[in-house]
Amino acid sequence: MKRIAMTSVMFAFAALVTTPAQAEPPSYPLLCHGGPSMRIVENHDVNGAGIPGATAMFVYFRQGTAPGSAHAPGSGECTWMDRTLNDGGHPNEPLVFWIKSSNIQFAFQVMGSGQIVRDTTGPRLNVEGSTISLEAHDWETIVRSVMTGEIFTVNVYNSNGVMVVTHVGP
Repeated sequence: MKRIAMTSVMFAFAALVTTPAQAEPPSYPLLCHGGPSMRIVENHDVNGAGIPGATAMFVYFRQGTAPGSAHAPGSGECTWMDRTLNDGGHPNEPLVFWIKSSNIQFAFQVMGSGQIVRDTTGPRLNVEGSTISLEAHDWETIVRSVMTGEIFTVNVYNSNGVMVVTHVGP
């Protein structure tokens, strides 16, 4: 009886050890056009001792009216290249994407009126390490594009009500 129980435990352990880790789902390009109707929300994970951890950035947008292959989305909109969001076969696609990292810090300068400070280079943004880190450069690309109304692309997959960014750029 002990031998059967031990054999069962060994088989269960072997199955657990050899089970491959789940791969990230495939992601698809979402073409976006920054602008004043987009909203960026940034926050930090904080542990029980109050020490900040990873930074997360959510970008809220409006649904584009045509596929990106037909024409660029309007200001503040995102769309798939081959179809619009929430078309007949894909209802309930979220109108928000997010990106998270424990390696990123960035700051804005904000006036008392709530406006982002601008100078001759555009909005005053400071993404730490954006000149040396590809990851920080990706974050800066998203923020600067939203703030200046530029066209940009993020590859995303839908995960429980939010689009998760896997890549920034073409």
